[in-house]
Amino acid sequence: MLKGIAHTHDDDPSDNRQGVVVALSRLSRDIANADSCPFNVAAEAAATLLRLTRVAVFLCSGGSLVLAGETGLDNDEALISGAEEIANAALMTSGPVLYPTVSSEPSAFARKFARSGVESIMCVPMRVGESNVGAIVAMSELLRTFSPSDIELLHVVASQAALAAVQTEITSDVTATPHEDDLIRLAQRKIQELSLINQVSEAISSTLDLDRLLKIALEQSMAAVGADVGSIMLINEDTNKLEIVASRGLAQRWIDSTHQAIGDSVAGWVAEHGESVLVSDARKDSRFRMSVFRDDISSAASVPLKSKGGVTGVLNVNTLDPSRAFDERDLELLATVANQMAVAIDNARLYARVNRRTKQLDSLLHISRTVTSTLNFDEVMHRLCDELLRLYQMDVAAILLLDELSERLRFGHGHGLRSTRRKYFYYDLVAPLAARVKATGRKLVVRDVLASRLYRTDAAVAEGIRTAICIPLKNQGKLIGVAFVMSRQVRTVPKSLLSLITRIGELSGVAIHNARVHRSKYRIAEILQRNLIPSSAPEIEGLEIGHKFLPAREVGGDYYDFIRLGSRSIGVVVGDVAGSDVEAAEYTTMGKHVLRTYAREFHSPAEVLRRTNDVVCEDTRAEMFISLCYGVIDLDRMALTYACAGCEPSILYKKATGETSTLRADGMLLGIKPGVVYQEREVALGRGDVLVMYTDGLSEAGVEGKRFGGKAISRVIAVNSELSAQGVADALYEALLEFVHGRVSDDVAVVVAKLV
Repeated sequence: MLKGIAHTHDDDPSDNRQGVVVALSRLSRDIANADSCPFNVAAEAAATLLRLTRVAVFLCSGGSLVLAGETGLDNDEALISGAEEIANAALMTSGPVLYPTVSSEPSAFARKFARSGVESIMCVPMRVGESNVGAIVAMSELLRTFSPSDIELLHVVASQAALAAVQTEITSDVTATPHEDDLIRLAQRKIQELSLINQVSEAISSTLDLDRLLKIALEQSMAAVGADVGSIMLINEDTNKLEIVASRGLAQRWIDSTHQAIGDSVAGWVAEHGESVLVSDARKDSRFRMSVFRDDISSAASVPLKSKGGVTGVLNVNTLDPSRAFDERDLELLATVANQMAVAIDNARLYARVNRRTKQLDSLLHISRTVTSTLNFDEVMHRLCDELLRLYQMDVAAILLLDELSERLRFGHGHGLRSTRRKYFYYDLVAPLAARVKATGRKLVVRDVLASRLYRTDAAVAEGIRTAICIPLKNQGKLIGVAFVMSRQVRTVPKSLLSLITRIGELSGVAIHNARVHRSKYRIAEILQRNLIPSSAPEIEGLEIGHKFLPAREVGGDYYDFIRLGSRSIGVVVGDVAGSDVEAAEYTTMGKHVLRTYAREFHSPAEVLRRTNDVVCEDTRAEMFISLCYGVIDLDRMALTYACAGCEPSILYKKATGETSTLRADGMLLGIKPGVVYQEREVALGRGDVLVMYTDGLSEAGVEGKRFGGKAISRVIAVNSELSAQGVADALYEALLEFVHGRVSDDVAVVVAKLV
C-alpha cells in the first residue's frame, strides 16, 4: 500500500519525503481517535499531503452518495454538487478519475467548478475488499498535472477512510450479514495491520537506536500474529553469521549459543534464499540443515529482512499453542513489517558506522597527540600501552623493540600482567607472536592463543591469555618493533578496529623512533654537559671561588670554566650557547676548548675573544651563537681585566665603599661574523671584594611579569658579602628560587670570586 510514497512529488526537491511517511504512519491512528468526524480528518490529511485547499469525502448510503467530510468547501453547493458527480464517475469505473484542466471540459459540471475557481480535479474510490464504500475528491485552484505518486498518495488516504467507514458501520449495526461479517473481520484485521505498520514507521522515523527499534518491531509483530516466542537475527558484518539481537520468550542459553551460518537452520535458509517460510515441523522439511530441533514449537514463520544490499537478517516468530497456526496472511503482514525494519536497520547501521568511524578517527588523533606530545622515551612507551588498552578494551599490553645492532627483539615496556612484574615474563609471553610478525612484517590476530600450537606458551597459560593482536611498529617502512594487546577472554575483534592496526603501527613507530633518537642525543649531550661544568674550582691562595649551575631542562646550554694561567693568575669564563640540545652542548664544548687554547697563548681577554669568534664563525651554523664573558684575575697586580661578547655584565662589590658596580664592555656575540674587535677593560681589586659573573638566566628569571634583575643581584651580594664565595653563590641561588617559586625557564650559571 505504501509503494511509491517515498517518491511523492519528485518534481519538488524541497518536498519532505520523510514527513510524508510519518504523516501516513499516523493517519489511521488519528482517524481512529478522532473526537468528531473521522472523515474530516481524512480530508484534512489529503489536503495537507497533496498541498491543496479543497477536499471532499463522500460515503455510499442507500444507493446514493452523502458528503461525510470536507475541508475548504465553505458550503459551496455548486462545488459540492460537482464533486459528487466526479465521485459517482469514480465509483462506476472503480478507478481514479482525473481532470487536469477543468475549463477545457464541455460538460455541465465543469461550469460548476469554474464558478468556484477550481482548475484541476482528482478523485479515487474508497474500497474495502471488492466493495466500494465511498470516494475522495481532491480539487486544486491552480492547474495541476497529478502524478502517479499523487494518485497513490490519495489511494492510501482513501483506504484509511474506507476502513473508518466500515468500522463506523460495525459499531452501529449489530445484525450484520455473513458477507458483512467477513468484511468486518477483514476490516478489523486491516486496522490491526495498519496499527502495527504505524508503530514500526514511527520507530523508524523517530530513532536511530537500533536496539530500541528492534525491540519495538519484535513486540508489535508478535502481538499482531499472536506469537509466543520471537527473535530478530542480523548478519554480523564481521563474521557473516546470523546472531540474535532481539528476542522474547527465548532462554538465555539459546541467545548466547546461536551463531548460525548462512544456509544452516530455518533462519539460515531464509537468509540464503531471501524467501519467507511457514514451518510446522522442521524435521520433515528437506530444505533445512539443522543440528538442533525444538519439538515444543507448533508453528513458526520466518521472513527475510531485505535492503538494497541484500538480506541483512531474519524475523522469526513461533507459537507453542497446538491450536494456533500461522497462515499466509500472517506471513504477508510480517513481510511488510520486515521490509520497513530492513530500511531502519540500514539507516541505524549507517549511522553506527559513521559514528564508529568518527570515534576511530578520534582515537587515532588522540593516540597521535598522546604519543607525539613528548620525546621522553619511557613516557612514549607508557602512553602507547595505555592508549592501545583503551582503544581495544583488552587486559595486557607489551612492546618489543628491534635492536639495530643485534637485529633481535628486546623488551621495551609492558603493562597488565598479574603474576609478575619481571620484564622477561612479558618477553616469554609474546616471543612466538613476535617472531612471526618480525618474519612477515605484517599484523597478526590470534583469536585463541591457548588453542594454538604455535603461540601457546607457559606464560600465556599462567596469565590465561586468549586473544592477541600484534601490531608491527614501522618507521619509513622499516620494522622497529612490535606492540601487543591481549585479552584474557576469547574476543572477536571488529573489522573496524583491525583496519586501524596499520595506521597505529606507523604512527607509533615514528613516535618511538623519534623518542629513541632524542634519548640517544640526550645521552650524548648529558656526557658533554658533565664535561663542560667543572666539578670543583681551582685553589689559589688569596682567592675563593664559588659556583652554581641550575639547568632549566635535562641538558643546558650555559657553562662556566676556570683556566689556570699561572700561580697567581686565573681566567674565569661564563657563557651561554643558543639552544639546549645536543648541538648546543656540542658547540659549547667546541667554544670552551678553543677559548682555553687562546687563553694560554694570549694574555689579553679581548684578543682571546676575537680569535675564538673567528673559529666559531667558521665551524658553526648561522643560527648558532655564543654569549660569553671572559675575565683574568691577576692577584700580583690586584686587577681584573675583562671583555664581553654579548653576555650579561658582571657585578663587582667593593668592600671599601660597600657599593656594587656593573662591569660593562662592548662586544658582539661569538659566531655572528668574523673579524669583530672586542672592547677590553680593567678594574682594580681589593681584599674583601666580591666579583659575580652570571648568565641571563639569573637576571631575566621572571614570575607574574616581574624580573629578578640586576638590582636584586646586587642587593643579595651586598647583604651576603661577608660570606665565603660559595656562600654568596648559594645565597643568590636561594633568592632566585624563592622569587620564581622554584621554577626557572632558562639555564642559570653563576661564578663568584672573592679576594681574601
